[in-house]
Amino acid sequence: MKSESNIFIMKIFTIIFVITLCTAFVFVIYVQDLNKSKDDVRMEILEDNSGTMTLSDVQASKQFVALPGNYSKVGYSPVRLWFKIKINRYNAKEIHYLTINNPLFEDVMMYFPTSNNYVTKHFGYRYKSNSDEIGYVYPAIKIPSDFDPNQYIYMTSTSLYGQNFVVGLMNEDIFRTTSMINVGVGSTLFGFTVALFFYNLIMGISIKNKTFIKSCFYVLTTLLWNLTMTGLVNITGFKYAYWLVEYSTGIGIFMSISIAIVMRAIFQTKTYFPKVDFCLKLLIGFFPISLALFLFISKELGAFGAGASLIMYVLYFIIMFKGISSKTIRSPQLITAWFLCIVSVVLFYLMVFAVIPQSYIMNYYLFFLSSVSAIAFALSLAEIINNLKEEKQRNQVLYENSEIQSRQFELAFIRAQMDPHFIHNTLNVIEGVIAEDQEKAGNLVNDLSHYLRNILDYSNSEKYISIDEELDAVQFYVRIEQARFPNKIVVNYEIDSGIQLKVPRMVIQPLVENAIKHGIRKRSIPGAITIKVKEHEQGYFIAVEDDGVGIEDIDRNKLLEYSAGKGIGLASINARLKAEYGTQLQIVSEKGKGTVVHFDVPIKE
Repeated sequence: MKSESNIFIMKIFTIIFVITLCTAFVFVIYVQDLNKSKDDVRMEILEDNSGTMTLSDVQASKQFVALPGNYSKVGYSPVRLWFKIKINRYNAKEIHYLTINNPLFEDVMMYFPTSNNYVTKHFGYRYKSNSDEIGYVYPAIKIPSDFDPNQYIYMTSTSLYGQNFVVGLMNEDIFRTTSMINVGVGSTLFGFTVALFFYNLIMGISIKNKTFIKSCFYVLTTLLWNLTMTGLVNITGFKYAYWLVEYSTGIGIFMSISIAIVMRAIFQTKTYFPKVDFCLKLLIGFFPISLALFLFISKELGAFGAGASLIMYVLYFIIMFKGISSKTIRSPQLITAWFLCIVSVVLFYLMVFAVIPQSYIMNYYLFFLSSVSAIAFALSLAEIINNLKEEKQRNQVLYENSEIQSRQFELAFIRAQMDPHFIHNTLNVIEGVIAEDQEKAGNLVNDLSHYLRNILDYSNSEKYISIDEELDAVQFYVRIEQARFPNKIVVNYEIDSGIQLKVPRMVIQPLVENAIKHGIRKRSIPGAITIKVKEHEQGYFIAVEDDGVGIEDIDRNKLLEYSAGKGIGLASINARLKAEYGTQLQIVSEKGKGTVVHFDVPIKE
């Protein structure tokens, strides 16, 4: 047990180490990319509190504040912002592109100084297809050929999603190479995520598992969110690409709903974490309200409501912390998905609050983390299904073992009901017969021996025996009773020939015993019992008839009920028939004329 715990801890540390190593590697590339254009581009910022400043006002203003290099490091701003951009290294003989590493701008106006005047370029989802940006993953503007690098580029912008971005300067060769890298990386991640969507869909349909279907919703919303965040949706040619960007917060809300639903399904929070489950249900109810606010009332209110997703990630942390500490969660896949989720959420909010600059490298890394996290969830689901199958197999073995024990206990119970007076009286009969007819006495001893073997053989616990074996047991008992009560009992057998039927052990003999004891022996004249086994289209008909004293109606209704001191009785046989075949004993009796007890055995594979 200690060894298993150590292995589990080693797995966790390995997962943390690998994720940390990958993140560190990406940060090295990220920092190098930031520093690449840092000396080429410098920026200053000005807040337009009135929202009415013109380009002339901005040019004359002395309120600009220098920014650290080529990135804005600004989160959400309620006021309009102006940026003054100075390009330090510019080769007029080459074609250059100015890139803004944030695809979620609402309205951006850029003023490029030329030899004559300023050339205006605009982009953002507000302009839909009339944007001046080039079809690229994030905004890229081709610098005019008569651009004057000795003057400042001015830029004014608004964005609901924050104005954290990095400005880059690329010549045409670098721009094309970077475009191919962006498209290649994005397409690969897109392909993996789409494949994962169809994997979950096919698995969910094939094994009829709702959790896989729910995870499809999660993968789809995650895919749409990342396509929007990375700007890949801008190069797909999709007609409503700008609409998706404009309503990306709504997609984020849908993604939060899907994560909450998947969390409830995978972690079975209703059973194992009821308090967390209650909070998740509140969030699932709150998110649609937030979405309605976003769509119909105010984008700011909706975006603020989407911040409630932080609560969901806190609940996620609580589930995992409790699950790992209580050793109920031991799946490396689930733990991997959790750590990846933590890293991606931390990095995302660091960019939202402008602690780190928003770069295409970080956007793609978040896409990568989301995709791998979704894959880890899918693998954990497959692991859960496999564990359930193994548990089902173990339970099947336990069930079969319990079935064997149940048969043994059932037969032990039946055998324990054997009437000791019957044995005593039979031995007295044998003792009396020995002196007169030794052959008859020997036959009786043989019948009693077979009867006792059938009753007391505890090693024979087969649930079903052939109808011939059951009728043999009946004959042993009948011959003993006929010896005890000479010329009192006549037994007739009406058995269809060639019947291949198995019945529960000791299901007919007790019926015959009841007929003799309570029907024939209570009348003063001899009586007859008829045992019938008939085959019909739906199965078999088995009956024990007697012409004894019959049963009162009030007593007949109580025969199939358990009561103390009644011994095995008809109630036990009736219960066994219900369990085995779904049928039950039928009793037909008329006082003074006799009784028929019968039941059907349906054809059973």
